[in-house]
Amino acid sequence: MDEYQGYFADCYVLSNNRSESFVNEFINYFLPNRKETTDEYEISQYSDSPTEIFDTASDLVKFLVNNKNVKHSLYLENTEKSDLRGLELFFSDDGHIIMGAYCETKYPNTEIEDKILKQIKDFCNSDTGYITYEDTPPHNSEEFKKIIKRKHNNI
Repeated sequence: MDEYQGYFADCYVLSNNRSESFVNEFINYFLPNRKETTDEYEISQYSDSPTEIFDTASDLVKFLVNNKNVKHSLYLENTEKSDLRGLELFFSDDGHIIMGAYCETKYPNTEIEDKILKQIKDFCNSDTGYITYEDTPPHNSEEFKKIIKRKHNNI
C-alpha cells in the first residue's frame, strides 16, 4: 500500500516568460486559495540591509519582472487540503523564471509528482523541468539545464 512519505516532492519547470500576467495566471491556475508565507519581501532576499522592501507578493512580482537580473524566491502555501501543498517561484539572475510546486509524495510511487510536473510543463509550454525532493533549484537557467542533463545521464 502506498503511503505519504512525510516529506515533499518539488516539481520545477523553466520558463522564458517572466511577465507579470504569466506569473499571476500560473499562481491563480494552480493555487486559487493561498496564503503568503512571509510578511515582507526584501531585495536582496534575506539581506540585513535591503535596498527594497515589499509588503505583498504582488508588489514583489511587479518589481522582479521589471528587474530581470534580480534573483529571488517566492513561496505560496495552499489553504485547501490537497496533494499540491504550495507553489515555489524562482526568479533567475538571467531573465528566466522557474515555476515550481511542492506536493505530497508516495515515493517510490511518483504518480502525484509526475502528474503535477506534467501540468506545469503544459501550462508553461516547456519540456525543461525535473522532480526532486526537498531541494531548491539554482537561480540560473543554465545551471538548471545542467541539473536536468546530469539527471538524464544517471538514468
